[in-house]
Amino acid sequence: MVCVMTFVIASCVASAADIVINPANDGYISPDGWASTFSYVIVTSKYRGVIVFPTSQITEEIAHASLSINPYATPVWIKQLAVYGYQSNDSQIVFSGYDAGTFLGNWSLPEVYNCGQDAFFDVTQFMQGVPSPFVGFNLRSVSGTGGDDFSSLEYNYGHPSQLTITPVPEPATLLLLGLGGLGLLRRKRSKA
Repeated sequence: MVCVMTFVIASCVASAADIVINPANDGYISPDGWASTFSYVIVTSKYRGVIVFPTSQITEEIAHASLSINPYATPVWIKQLAVYGYQSNDSQIVFSGYDAGTFLGNWSLPEVYNCGQDAFFDVTQFMQGVPSPFVGFNLRSVSGTGGDDFSSLEYNYGHPSQLTITPVPEPATLLLLGLGGLGLLRRKRSKA
């Protein structure tokens, strides 16, 4: 009976799998009045890296959400990014978005950060309140000199930046997880 319960739990957990969303658009915005969407996601002391994601794949309540980026070139000079989130009705990246967003926090990048290696930033609280068809993240340099190129839709080592959503488990899944845990405890006690 315990084996059957474990199998049922595994299949239920798989149904509430993470949703990985690729950008609808990405690039950078210059303070000189232009935006580029045919390059890397570039962050410097002046350029703002911008990544826009569709939200149409998010159909359930959000338990956890994280933004990931990975460098396209190393070494990474900027050790900390300020992350701003904003809602949008379209996926366009335009100059008016240069200062867009609500401050979500500072993102300390790994000390050793290689091309294609993802770094993750928790955006759960922001994403739980988003009803718009698109959500954007505006990345700004907090520390470091020079600039960094992060993977984009056009240039990447396997994938661009991503938004990963973990849906809230359905009550039936939580019940099965609890029953499975009790079954494992019972099995452990019977062996002792």
